[in-house]
Amino acid sequence: MQKYLAVYAESEAKVLGSILEDQTLSIKPYRYCLVIPVFQESYQGLSAAWRQLPIDTLIILVINSYLKDDTTTIALYDELHARSTPQHLIANLHLLTNDKDKDVLLVDRCHNDCLIPRTQGVGLARKIGADIALALIVKGIVVERRISLTDADVVLPKDYFTPIITHDDAALVYPFIHRSSDYLVDAIQLYEISMLYYAAGLRWSGSHYGFTTIGSLITVNPEHYAKVRGFPKRDAAEDFYLLNKMAKVGAVRSIQAPIVEIEARLSTRVPFGTGPALAKILESGIEDYLFYHPMVFEELRAFLDGFSSLWSASDIRELYQSSPFILHYCEANDFCSTIENRKKKVKSQPVFDKFLVDWFDGFKTLKFIHEMREHYPSVALEYIVHAPFVPKHQGPAQLRQQLAALCVD
Repeated sequence: MQKYLAVYAESEAKVLGSILEDQTLSIKPYRYCLVIPVFQESYQGLSAAWRQLPIDTLIILVINSYLKDDTTTIALYDELHARSTPQHLIANLHLLTNDKDKDVLLVDRCHNDCLIPRTQGVGLARKIGADIALALIVKGIVVERRISLTDADVVLPKDYFTPIITHDDAALVYPFIHRSSDYLVDAIQLYEISMLYYAAGLRWSGSHYGFTTIGSLITVNPEHYAKVRGFPKRDAAEDFYLLNKMAKVGAVRSIQAPIVEIEARLSTRVPFGTGPALAKILESGIEDYLFYHPMVFEELRAFLDGFSSLWSASDIRELYQSSPFILHYCEANDFCSTIENRKKKVKSQPVFDKFLVDWFDGFKTLKFIHEMREHYPSVALEYIVHAPFVPKHQGPAQLRQQLAALCVD
């Protein structure tokens, strides 16, 4: 962790760590920390996120924008100062204390001299906050060795910190439910079903990457976070790529409780995710919303089943003769040559098997499914009952509940 902080951490974490090391600054200890990137939010909505949490929680807010003169975000920054007793720590870091609320470590990345590059967006904002959290954990200021991450559109339950993150856990993924206006209820239910259906399908197929990837639902182990060099600096899908890396160094464990409430809202601030997905559903019509064909998961399962025989196989093509679509995938993606070359470089099957899990990761899995989609066109909701992992159900609400249960470790 020390090497990560010295070499790979963002400047805010480095300067904070340096003044803590020099003992030129004293910050009282906290039991927990929570990182939230904030862009164009209201104080009322934002503060609801942590209202039920223990008082000894330090809230790390990265108030960020890529827009010059972003009056909405700057107004929130000013209101946070006005509601507290602010202490300037160093550079763009402030500690805001309030007798009636949690303390806030405020990171200013919203004024014109410290804007976040648009292409790095929320990924950089999360990384700044998580790097600061890591520095505070290393210095013993945050006692619990966990970095919890969420967004401004959630309400966290009072028992949010109850789940234990073990030494073997790289990350915990919380269960979720969206709260929404009446006109969004059906759309958000479809979107939730699609996410859970995908994760459940991956699990049934034997994938190592069968978990939901929503940035507001993640707690990471600091040691594993440092191993993967933190969040990728991306304006979208940073949560997917972080968990994709974390799953290679430890367990990404999907827990059963407590449930995090997320506000369902339309948004075009990022190219994909909940907001754009809801907008697309409403635009095209709920009845036209499609899901991956059950057969793509059948093909994925057959493909992954073959991995156990790859080490001893003399002809990889023979393993997949029963599926012309898998054979086509192997040829189009140089799968056979990749495997044969790797077998020449490793000396044992356990090392080779670990390579397979890491190499055919969540991103390659998604690409595989998209290639299978060319052969098995997507289907309407009522057709996914034919998937072998989808339980019998009475209506979308029960289906959503049952799929969620399948996604728990």
